[in-house]
Amino acid sequence: MILFILQNAYHSDKYHFRNSEEWSEDLIRSHTGRRLKEMFPVGINVVVVNASPLIGESAKSCFNADLSYIQEKIDRYRPAIICACGRIAQNGCRKLNLDFVSAPHPAWRALTKVQTKQIRNILKEKYAINLG
Repeated sequence: MILFILQNAYHSDKYHFRNSEEWSEDLIRSHTGRRLKEMFPVGINVVVVNASPLIGESAKSCFNADLSYIQEKIDRYRPAIICACGRIAQNGCRKLNLDFVSAPHPAWRALTKVQTKQIRNILKEKYAINLG
């Protein structure tokens, strides 16, 4: 399984999350979720979490990574690979001394299909090596 770690959820005109369960239900329908799916290797289970359980009031809301929250998710899911998407998630993984694949946050507007394909291929290769 691959654990994708993003920054944090936030409310928008379209989505008003009260908790992480509501966020995860609506994630894949969002711009971020659609781009994130492009990074998922086919045939490998994935779980997506945030680096913080806090939910911001707007897209500008940015919280530091909650290290105990990230560790709780790692302990719960026991991923073969971690993919940290964006600076906040990457900083949290570094502080925890985790081995992770670094990727841009899927909401980054300059992210291209070529880049998401490259990330998908890196994850697929690393997953095969970890299982081999």
